[in-house]
Amino acid sequence: MNDESCAAIADICAAFADQRLPRWRELPDLELYMDQVLSIVSRALGAYPGFNGKGLTAAMVNNYVKQGVIPSPVKKKYSRSHLAHLIIVCVLKSSLPIPVIQKLLASELETAPEQVIYDRFCELFEQADTAAASAANKLLDREELQAAPLSAVYLAALRAQAEQALALKMFASLFPETDKKD
Repeated sequence: MNDESCAAIADICAAFADQRLPRWRELPDLELYMDQVLSIVSRALGAYPGFNGKGLTAAMVNNYVKQGVIPSPVKKKYSRSHLAHLIIVCVLKSSLPIPVIQKLLASELETAPEQVIYDRFCELFEQADTAAASAANKLLDREELQAAPLSAVYLAALRAQAEQALALKMFASLFPETDKKD
């Protein structure tokens, strides 16, 4: 890779490692209408690559409510709890099927309060992004990748695929009764 390409990748890695989700206490603690929910979730995830450009729509939120992935609104108003659920779903949906996300959230809610689950999720999100950025930065030093910069893209995509497969296998191990099509 030339110096310019290496610098660009280093900048991308730095920005990726700096991504942060709002913690429970930073989410609004008041009743919100749908347009406010969409705006808050978009601001929280707008720079996240899996979310950027796709966004969250009212129809998606309504479908998540119908599927039982997030709680029903109360008199068409949404709470901090809804925001937390939506952020988790939006982050995970690119790597896990919605029924798997639903089961994970439901199982966790049996053992811990929502704010603990959500804040732990935020910490894990940031750890994962930092680890991915660190791994990509290490690629910049590998001699064979300097000659073939697209290999860095392949390697990152293959790691993502491997992590997704591992997550689904772990889920199946924890929830063997879950239908195989999830």
